[in-house]
Amino acid sequence: MMKKIIAIAFATALFGAGGVGIASAATAVPEAPPGQGAVTTTFHCPAPRGTFAITADRWVMGQYEWYYGEQGCTYSS
Repeated sequence: MMKKIIAIAFATALFGAGGVGIASAATAVPEAPPGQGAVTTTFHCPAPRGTFAITADRWVMGQYEWYYGEQGCTYSS
């Protein structure tokens, strides 16, 4: 009986914090290091993709540029 009470109390504490519990700790977005701010790049691709813009930090943008470059797209920052 005591184990059941402890389990219920634990589950209540775990899921009771704003309805998200421990998952709320993972929602924080880390701040970019100095000099590593976000950049916006416009991609020009063949149909059906067309033209679109993406905003991301410099490392992630490098990944997008590589991927879409392999798909035949050009880009400008």
